[in-house]
Amino acid sequence: MKNIKSIIIVLLIALFLFPPHVLAKTSVSAELSQPAAEVQITDGRAVFSLDDLRAGDRNMIGPFDSAAYFFSLPPNWKLSTGGAFELRYDVLIQGFDLDRVGADRIIGANLTVQLNDVVIANIATRGTGSYVEQISIPMEALISPRADGRHRLVITLDAQLSCQYELNAYATIHSSSFFDLSFEEESPQLDFARFPAPFYLVNSIAPDGVIMVMPDNPDPIELQAVMNVAAGFGAVIDGDYNFQFVNYGNLTDAQRAQNHLIFVGLLRHFADLGGVEFRIPVRNGQFQNLPSESVGDGILQMALSPWNPMKAVMLVSGDSLEALSKAAFAVSTGNVLSYQEPALASVSNVRTLPSDIPVLTQYALEDLGYLTETLRGFGTSYAFYRFYVSKAQVATRDGHIDLVYYHSGLLDYGSRSSFSVSLNGQVILTEVFSEESEQVTTLRIRIPSGILRFGENVLEIAPTMLVLPSCDQPALTDTWFTISNRTALSLPVAEADGLSGTLLHDLKFFPSLFTTNSDLSNVAFVLPENDPTAWSVAARISYFFGQATQLGFSNLKVFYGNELPDEARNNHSLVVVGLASEIPFVSEINAQLPAPFDFTTNTASERQLQIAYRIPPGQDVGYLQLLHSANSPENSLLIVSGNTRDGVRLAGNLLVEREFQDRLAGVFAVTNGSQISTGSANTMFSIVGDLFPGAEQDVRNPVPTQMPPLLLEPPEWLQPLMVVSLIVVVGIVLYVVLSMIRKERLRRLREAETAQPVEAASED
Repeated sequence: MKNIKSIIIVLLIALFLFPPHVLAKTSVSAELSQPAAEVQITDGRAVFSLDDLRAGDRNMIGPFDSAAYFFSLPPNWKLSTGGAFELRYDVLIQGFDLDRVGADRIIGANLTVQLNDVVIANIATRGTGSYVEQISIPMEALISPRADGRHRLVITLDAQLSCQYELNAYATIHSSSFFDLSFEEESPQLDFARFPAPFYLVNSIAPDGVIMVMPDNPDPIELQAVMNVAAGFGAVIDGDYNFQFVNYGNLTDAQRAQNHLIFVGLLRHFADLGGVEFRIPVRNGQFQNLPSESVGDGILQMALSPWNPMKAVMLVSGDSLEALSKAAFAVSTGNVLSYQEPALASVSNVRTLPSDIPVLTQYALEDLGYLTETLRGFGTSYAFYRFYVSKAQVATRDGHIDLVYYHSGLLDYGSRSSFSVSLNGQVILTEVFSEESEQVTTLRIRIPSGILRFGENVLEIAPTMLVLPSCDQPALTDTWFTISNRTALSLPVAEADGLSGTLLHDLKFFPSLFTTNSDLSNVAFVLPENDPTAWSVAARISYFFGQATQLGFSNLKVFYGNELPDEARNNHSLVVVGLASEIPFVSEINAQLPAPFDFTTNTASERQLQIAYRIPPGQDVGYLQLLHSANSPENSLLIVSGNTRDGVRLAGNLLVEREFQDRLAGVFAVTNGSQISTGSANTMFSIVGDLFPGAEQDVRNPVPTQMPPLLLEPPEWLQPLMVVSLIVVVGIVLYVVLSMIRKERLRRLREAETAQPVEAASED
């Protein structure tokens, strides 16, 4: 009895101390904490699995199916003979006719393995089971036929036994399958036709590193060029990448030797470029033998690094600030054109986005010059359409697209085959294929508010065409999806309120508040004149702007804090980066900030609170503050600052690092580097005290006598959780009690049965 009572008490304590949602969270955390596999590169040999290519196990269904994988190798690798691929896979054969197939016959499914369109193996499997195949790779299969240099592995399942017998065949390609390749290092190929290679390669098994070098004492136009080049690279680089920014004076010998380098600025600021063998040499801060027709042009050059011939150096420059801007604009497009010299480009002119665009509310793709397009093949394909939107249409709430399409009748009409429609990188529709849509179909798609941008917009249509091939139709590629050029766009003029309402003015909407123009021409950075840390933070934010948008061209502006013109104040959303005391513009707007700065300590004070906090000495603190621009309420003003230069860096991390982005909210954020606290403009509680326990209280104002009582509503999940917990506890108690009663009855019955013979014997 005591044991039962103890069990009940333990169950009750465990249930209330460790509710179900806590246990679930612990399980997920444990799963995410497991280390991922890493590519092994040693002594001219690279071993990497399909899992390293971010490809999980692939399931294929007979009679015919296929799986494709892409990867890139570092640009200074030359593959040599001796390469191999180990294929690990499972086969499952099942069906009514399994016993009819003789044991002396090979029962299974054929797998064909192709690398770069060369067949490297035909495998006849031996029925249900797990298998490992060692495949030697011939030299001709190690040469990529693709313009981007990527390698393509395709594994095809051919299970025609499903056509001859009542059998089903399945194959699973395991992600533990791996390549073992031999290579020799050589200098990378330099050709703007492959840009952004060699600085970045898509699907690379060994991501490289890039350092962008800016001058020590730059003109604002030079910093502007740095920001535009950074945004351009951000737009073409997918995912995390080792892309750093440093001023010339802080560039170390180790950084020179270990990374690709991109120098952005006027030549006089880079003393050691004379050792770089550019096509147009640089000597004493000037171009040597610059063709007369290229004077005034932006100059883009690539060369092998003199500090490491396996790395590349790129120069983005010109003989004037205007020429430098041209070169930076060209790089920001992600598409550099060269003519006679593959590693040299001269930019003579740049056309930027006009200040306004004519309003055109109704038009079709054919009006934009597009033809009807048919996408073919098994898997996912993409079609892109670019159109322009005026400022009067950006905030429309009634815009829509009438998509006109039709497709092959060979598609799988389950949930496998579908198409998605994206606008400026955001999915606005996913639709499955059906028999009805084999005929010409018109589908109206509403455009959500806040997605359109002033200037160029990109419409992307991506069908995923999958089939369940039959024995009568084994082909995997005879599928198609047609987009008619009669597809039309309707973009009415927006209502007067636009997107400048207060509901959108929140840090959680960063960077959307600043990317309303397709070329970022509405954004201006305000920076201190002598702070390389602030410049590098601004460059990282520019890079993130490029990543967050489908940028075709970057036209950011940069001004120093003591030289901010009225044109920038009136027409731009401003991003102010640096210590408050070093940017005179901050002193002009300090009284308007959610937390004004103390310029002697560069700390922000939550002046509206009853209790504020003093930050402990030696603590680096980063601040973000968001408000409407005083000169143009439709624009935003963001302060990225700190109490130290490292604090400024911490504040910048909040904007660009994924671990913080989902936690941004309100108009004021504080960070100590690992944690973040946020607050709204009218909050009653300090967010600084929550983050820095050692902070000292500073009582500023008495509590108002008419202050309304503060009612804290319980979270919505609490009451259902308590009800469920109570039901579980009551159920456990009832179960235990009923078990006790049942056991007690059984005990009494046994005692009664035992007592009856004894009584009978005594009577005898």
